[in-house]
Amino acid sequence: MSNLRAQVHFEQDGSRLTAVEIVRGRRSPVISSLHKALFALGIVVSSYQVRTRTLQLVERIVIERQDGGSIDGQLSDATKAAILPIAFAEGGSDSELVIDSSRASTASSSA
Repeated sequence: MSNLRAQVHFEQDGSRLTAVEIVRGRRSPVISSLHKALFALGIVVSSYQVRTRTLQLVERIVIERQDGGSIDGQLSDATKAAILPIAFAEGGSDSELVIDSSRASTASSSA
């Protein structure tokens, strides 16, 4: 496999989690595994987009609670915790986590 890194970008509006973008150096999408994990938390996918780059697959998933409420606090933490192992599975040895809060990006490395 190539040296490409898996990247996860969480998009937030204040403390409210709104979307996740997953970039992986593999051509197999993670949406089906994510859908099951999110559904177990009461989270539904309201929009899904996928595009390919030369050696990467980019998935953008907009999420919301089944009851229409905000994904924040402990639910936001649980949602991120459910997404990360799925996104990083077989994503390569280098991984990067980025949290985008109100369009201001703060990056922190995660191994």
